[in-house]
Amino acid sequence: MSTRLNIAGRLGQAAMRSYVTPIAGLLILLAGSLALFITPREENPQIDVPAANVLVQLPGASPQETLNLVVKPVERILREMQGVEHTYGTASDSLGVITVQFEIGSNKEQSLVRLYDRLMHNLDHIPPGASQPLVKPIDVDDVPIVTLTFSSPGHSDTELKQVAERVREQLTPLPGVAVADIIGGRDRSIQVNLDPDRLAGRGISLTEIYQTLNAANLDLPVGYTVNDQQVKTIRLQGALSSLEDVGNIVVAVRNQRPVYLRDIATITDGPGDIEFTHRIAYGPARGHALPGEPEHTAVTLALAKKRGANAVIVSTRILDQVEQLKKVLIPDDITVTTTRNAGDNADAAVNMLIEHLGIAVISVIIILLLFLGWREAAIVTINIPLTLFIVLAVDMIFGQTINRITLFALILALGMLVDDAIVVIENIHRHMQQAGHQLRDKAALIIQATNETGRPTIIATFAVILAFLPMLFVTGMMGPYMAPIPFNTSIAMFASLIIAYMFTPWIAARWLPAHNPGQATTHDSEPVAHAQQTRDWMHRYYSRYARRLLGEQAYRRNFWLVLALLFIVAMWQPIWQFVRPAGINGPATPGTVALKMLPKGNKNTFNITIDMPEGTSMEVTDQVARRIGDVLRLQPMVTDYETYVGNAGPVDFNGMLRGAAAKRGPHLAEIRVNLLASELRTIKSEQIVLQLRSALNQVYQDFPLATVRLVEDPPGPPVRSTVLAEIYGPDYEHVRALARQVRKEFARTWDLTDIDDSISADQQEYLLVVDKEKAAAVGVNTAQIGRMLRDLVAGFDIGQIHDSHERHPVMIHIQIPRHLRIAPRDMDRLYVTNQQGRLIPLSSIARVTEITADKPVYTKDGFPVAYVSAEPRTSPQVYPLLDLDQRLDHSTLIAGTEVTTGGMRFTHTTPDPGTRYQILWDGEMRLTLDVFRDLGAAFIVGIVLIYVLLVGYYGNFMLPLIVMGAIPLTMIGIFPGHMITGQPFTATSMIGMIALAGIVVRNSLLLIDFILERRAAGVALEHAVIEAGAIRARPILLTALAIIAGTAILISDPVFGGLGVAMAFGTLASTLLTLFVIPLLYYLWQRNQT
Repeated sequence: MSTRLNIAGRLGQAAMRSYVTPIAGLLILLAGSLALFITPREENPQIDVPAANVLVQLPGASPQETLNLVVKPVERILREMQGVEHTYGTASDSLGVITVQFEIGSNKEQSLVRLYDRLMHNLDHIPPGASQPLVKPIDVDDVPIVTLTFSSPGHSDTELKQVAERVREQLTPLPGVAVADIIGGRDRSIQVNLDPDRLAGRGISLTEIYQTLNAANLDLPVGYTVNDQQVKTIRLQGALSSLEDVGNIVVAVRNQRPVYLRDIATITDGPGDIEFTHRIAYGPARGHALPGEPEHTAVTLALAKKRGANAVIVSTRILDQVEQLKKVLIPDDITVTTTRNAGDNADAAVNMLIEHLGIAVISVIIILLLFLGWREAAIVTINIPLTLFIVLAVDMIFGQTINRITLFALILALGMLVDDAIVVIENIHRHMQQAGHQLRDKAALIIQATNETGRPTIIATFAVILAFLPMLFVTGMMGPYMAPIPFNTSIAMFASLIIAYMFTPWIAARWLPAHNPGQATTHDSEPVAHAQQTRDWMHRYYSRYARRLLGEQAYRRNFWLVLALLFIVAMWQPIWQFVRPAGINGPATPGTVALKMLPKGNKNTFNITIDMPEGTSMEVTDQVARRIGDVLRLQPMVTDYETYVGNAGPVDFNGMLRGAAAKRGPHLAEIRVNLLASELRTIKSEQIVLQLRSALNQVYQDFPLATVRLVEDPPGPPVRSTVLAEIYGPDYEHVRALARQVRKEFARTWDLTDIDDSISADQQEYLLVVDKEKAAAVGVNTAQIGRMLRDLVAGFDIGQIHDSHERHPVMIHIQIPRHLRIAPRDMDRLYVTNQQGRLIPLSSIARVTEITADKPVYTKDGFPVAYVSAEPRTSPQVYPLLDLDQRLDHSTLIAGTEVTTGGMRFTHTTPDPGTRYQILWDGEMRLTLDVFRDLGAAFIVGIVLIYVLLVGYYGNFMLPLIVMGAIPLTMIGIFPGHMITGQPFTATSMIGMIALAGIVVRNSLLLIDFILERRAAGVALEHAVIEAGAIRARPILLTALAIIAGTAILISDPVFGGLGVAMAFGTLASTLLTLFVIPLLYYLWQRNQT
């Protein structure tokens, strides 16, 4: 062969001659199949967010004291550490909690070790009287993947918990199972319910009872003795082992007669007081319900997997084992409901996307069959599994998982990975047609055709890779979430290049027949004479219009005008979204393209949180939860819901980062709602939640003090709230007042709901003031009074009974029943024992006042802050926020206090609370700005890298600009495509726009390189330009149709629909226009130079 071979030609030639080529193909298929079954599956990529809570107690300190002495010093210490992204502080009565969040992707173990080390080295900064800092890691690996809820009308919560504990013992040894927590149910205990009147009648104080009972429950070795040449242990047997033992304790002697504990108390063996409740109920979509009451007492077993374990396999093991345990361990009248199965969700999501991938592959194959012969289409098709299996094998090697984002990346890459093979096979096909009966050496011709496409195809492939690579540097939580897209598409593109030049020539040499004049006219073998005389319709039509475009100035001027008009209209659509009939605070104008971070996914679950004013009893909170449950049981798509009053339910990834797991108290409740599987529903979860908000209107009216939030699982990384205002200022009381006013402004804003703030409602508390002089005169100190009152209100444990059959300690709890408890105002009925054993009336040495309790103080990154949050009903959060920002910036919400706003720029705004009051916008808006900033930067960097690559390739500064002229043409398709399909422009749309930057450059390269080759062969400029477009139109349109067919399946996806729209419509518009615009630009440039 006379032509000097480039890399593509040499690779194709070596592969054609080698016997290793088919073996390599089989090894790739084997490795990919192995990866498909071995690689762990999960719904979303696992994001490492190292974080921890640091708890420091300072007994007796007010929130302000806790802030100054604990929270601020600890925050300062932690913020001096490298790798700390944010710190959040809460200063409450006697307790400071500091949450430290490390930078995304930091090593979890190293971060926690450095945290412990930093705290231990700075213990001298902790004030005297404070506890040693307690560090509680927040680990995303502890999020349960399976929750099993046990319920039965005939069993108490204690019995259900005992069954759940026995089941847990059988499940935790399973491979891959890590943390297993039980939520709900009360442990067995000995409840000693004291009668205050009997105590007063016998002159017995709580202090006396505490001292007596604590000394009566002892069981310990006291030494040993030697007897008959043997060492024998002496053991004191004084432990309590039964309810009778507890009741027979002598607590005092009055009138020379013993007073037994049973004389002054009611003693029971069973569960303790109800501190929180957990119930389950079933909706219409379940198809059945338990008999009796609509809601049943329940206990939930939550199981997490070990890091790196396959969620699908682990969950399947758990549920299979549960089915076996139902036969031998779980009573028949106990129902076990799987209320969470992340493995099943992951498997369903992955299987659905694999199905979509299969549909996309079939669509591409059909396109190839229509435009190429069946042999050529089959050759290109073989490249698809080879490339995809290489990607899966590389993912397995690098520890990646198979998840939704990985498969979206493969679907995105599908249309592009056949481009190289299409270009190669189409050129081989064309050369063989041209050779006809003159073909002597088919192998040499195939190598020549392969070599001809090598340089532009290699450069085009690297241009696509360079467009994606900058996405790896997206910051924040979105970085690791989207990382599989640039990682997998880059591998797919490079692999497709190697596959195209290794296997396509090898298979073509063995499958494609040599053409000869005797063959019938078919698509596979068209006589060369017929091809030369008639040309195909594409060649004819393109040549006709291209010739007019080059030769007629008026025709060319009209073409530019139409193109400019299309571009202006397309770019006006995202701007038009801000022009609304009711102003920015109102519904969108038709024909606009909205801006949004990510659309909501069609999930099978959502959460309802209930937040009553602090101080609300659990009974009132439970009443609100039951009313909401009544509404839920009427919703046709609800399968079941679990209610948790006074405690949080099993945490999910969203709740963990929002701090939901730490929320406890009688004024709080949570309802986890499970829906019918998305594939069985005709309505999306977002619409179900919207309908439920309307159905709950009566509940909102009946309980106006309740803050009820419907929290949907986010489609991407979670944030503290969708709309979040952070309020800073020099005076925290003014900050609180501002927060209340901002909340009112939120309520006036269109489309905002679930409005809440961090300002606690006023709560009354009793303040007991001891007269120290009087107390000292009668021999009583403050500590004694404090212990007595604490024991009176909360009760106290005096140890446990010894029962070898119990799995948990059976505590002996001394308390006064709630209905008999004496309020602090009834001090004339309260007594404290002095040092001489006399009973002193508390009213003689102390007085009680009722005051408003101090409220907690919150900080972020060391600055005191108050929060106001909300959720949009249907609108993207950007529009209500723009309206709020306009109204609140430089406003005077409270007299004499001007407020400025910030946080609406691409750069972060640092609070300046020392001199002014600020409202900084956080939540999803901050995430949106960061993501679009990073993706925009990635887009620009990608374009610069492509330009540098093209400059090096062409050795020219102007020609790369002409090649890249196709990039802005994508906008003509992207924005109108979003309007036609009703999709907002999202982060995934931006990813599609980035991908198109590399794809359309490929088309330009094919055109320009062909023109340069024809010019080098002596062909005139106009003829070379027309011939390039006419001949390259077929492979360019074919690759465009493959991309459209491959990515169109994404348009219906609730999250990645924007990516599908951008790819399909952007490719369509840019391809049709590139065929004319790029040759025309080159023609005009060359004509002006000459």
